[in-house]
Amino acid sequence: MRSLFSLVSNQLSDSKMTTMNEILTAAKALPSEERARLIEALWDGISPADWVPPDSQWIAEANRRSDAYDSGETSGAPWGEVRERARRQAGLDG
Repeated sequence: MRSLFSLVSNQLSDSKMTTMNEILTAAKALPSEERARLIEALWDGISPADWVPPDSQWIAEANRRSDAYDSGETSGAPWGEVRERARRQAGLDG
């Protein structure tokens, strides 16, 4: 099996991709496991100094949710339950 980087590299050089959309289309054609590895590799390549800080609305919502959790107004759920509920609501699971 070809490595993730050689596959993407070959796709880039074979088609002379130059735009973000072309690169994204090629990445989406990878198997799920390879896409996950690509995401990790891209994320690991970004310096924390280059991270875009969350906007004030995101921070306010995160604080609101944290306060609701801390006060007992809401509770958490295991990731598996959250994922199942989200997939059902999105119509992805019967």
